[in-house]
Amino acid sequence: MEPFSKKPRAPRKKFRTVSFGWILPNMLTIGGLVSGLTAFRFALDQNWSAVVAMVSLAAIFDALDGRMARLLKTTSVFGAELDSLSDAIVFGVIPALCLYLWALEDSGNIAWGTALFYVVCIILRLARFNSELPDRPDYAKSFFTGIPAPAAGFLALLPIVALQIIDAPILREPAVVSAVLVLIGVGAVSTMPTFSGKTLSVSSGAVLPFLAMVALFGSLMAIKPWTAYLVLAGLYIVSFPISVWFFYHRRRRHLKMSAKSDK
Repeated sequence: MEPFSKKPRAPRKKFRTVSFGWILPNMLTIGGLVSGLTAFRFALDQNWSAVVAMVSLAAIFDALDGRMARLLKTTSVFGAELDSLSDAIVFGVIPALCLYLWALEDSGNIAWGTALFYVVCIILRLARFNSELPDRPDYAKSFFTGIPAPAAGFLALLPIVALQIIDAPILREPAVVSAVLVLIGVGAVSTMPTFSGKTLSVSSGAVLPFLAMVALFGSLMAIKPWTAYLVLAGLYIVSFPISVWFFYHRRRRHLKMSAKSDK
């Protein structure tokens, strides 16, 4: 054996690299989570305007992260799980705790129970969404089942927003706030079809009018943000019966076409 023979080097470990396209959607999800948690901090300071602003910002992040992942073709199980956990906290736990501090803190166990009910419903809604079969029929792909978590969190804060515009102390009554939480919770776990917006498309002839409407609404948000919030929430609530009608109309048409093809 040679006295100065070299020992064979162990192979170097290759570190796995992750593309920025994979990181970006998860950064948006974490941005939404941080915004939601910051909303609770503002609730402790009784800065209710900031609470609404932070939850709204979290909803914007939530709307962007999934679309960004699909656009970049970087969807992953990790991203989906992170998004669901973030939604459970931001649109389930945070709105319930904020409303509890805003109106329910001195109202005993029943009021606390309604807050818990809302949170559990949001978590059940997310669990159902995660377990839904991916091969849904075409007519159902434009609809969610029940009120989605971000929309539920958006609607839950309506009493706080409405009180900024309307001088109606009844909006802060524990019974009213509890009823809002229960109704939204029931809507979240219901089987009511609601428009998803994922397959929303605008015809070429309607692009300019659509952009004009977006500009008009953006101006309203800049001038009167609370009014814009109420208008958007009102339009969303009005869309419930419309989405139900469209869903069952499409389903009937689909079943008729399937029956004809089977003959």
